[in-house]
Amino acid sequence: MAASALLLPVQPLMVSAVHTGMMEVAFAKRALKYPELRMAHNVHKMSSLLGGVLFIADDVFPRTPFIHAAWHLAAAVGVGTCNKLLE
Repeated sequence: MAASALLLPVQPLMVSAVHTGMMEVAFAKRALKYPELRMAHNVHKMSSLLGGVLFIADDVFPRTPFIHAAWHLAAAVGVGTCNKLLE
């Protein structure tokens, strides 16, 4: 966690990618064990991919309206699917 906090100001994309990857692995393991989580995992996976694309697009096209907001919406969908892991 300390390494993430130190790297975040310098390499935010890398930190986000590593954390997302760790979450996807944990979610996939749980979805394999509990088939009822597969739909939530698929939604989470797709929102993570979309969020990653929007995260990069926000850097490449900084003046394009609503990309940053769309990135936050994709992240919110991903976080919302994590609630299934807590049930």
